[in-house]
Amino acid sequence: MALRYALLGLLAKNEATGYELTQQFKETVIHFWTAHHTQIYRELLKMEEEGLTQSKTVQQTDYPDKKIYAITDKGFEQLLEWMLNKPVNEPKLKDDLLLRVSMFHFIPIDKAIAFLEKSKEHHKMGLMMTKKWQEEHFPKGTYGKNELGEFLTSEYGIRYMESWLSWCNWAIKVLKKKGES
Repeated sequence: MALRYALLGLLAKNEATGYELTQQFKETVIHFWTAHHTQIYRELLKMEEEGLTQSKTVQQTDYPDKKIYAITDKGFEQLLEWMLNKPVNEPKLKDDLLLRVSMFHFIPIDKAIAFLEKSKEHHKMGLMMTKKWQEEHFPKGTYGKNELGEFLTSEYGIRYMESWLSWCNWAIKVLKKKGES
C-alpha cells in the first residue's frame, strides 16, 4: 500500500508518465523502498480507477502513445490523510542480507568473510551513487521548497550505507578473530 503513496507523492510534485515515475522512483526513493516497474504500472491503473489520479494520452508519431498521469484533488487529500493520520508503527527490519548473516555458523569463516566483502562492494557503489545524486541535486546542502523530503531521505540513504559498511568492517574483524582461535 505504501507504493501508492510514494507514487502520489511523486505526482503531487509533477505529472509524469509511468516510465518517468519509474525513473523518479529509482532516483528518489530507491534507498528506502523498492518496486518493480510492473508494480508501478499496476498501481497507477488502480489509482486511476479509484479517482486518485487521472491520465491523458499523448499521441506520438515515431513512438508508441504515452499516458501522462496527474494527481487529482481526491488523490492529494488521501496522500495528506495518510501522511498526517496514519499511526507511526514499530520499525520493521526485513533484510535478506542480515537473514543470511544470522546463519553464518553453518558456513566456513572464509565464505562468511567473502560474503561480507561482496556486500561491502555493493554498499560502496550505492553510497557513491547516492552521494553523487545528492551532490547533483542539492549542491552544498541547498534544496528547493518541494525537495525537503528528497534531501532528508537521500541523507538517510547515505548514512545507512555508511553504517552498513562500518558494521561489515566490524563483523569481518570478529570473524577473523574467531578464525584465529
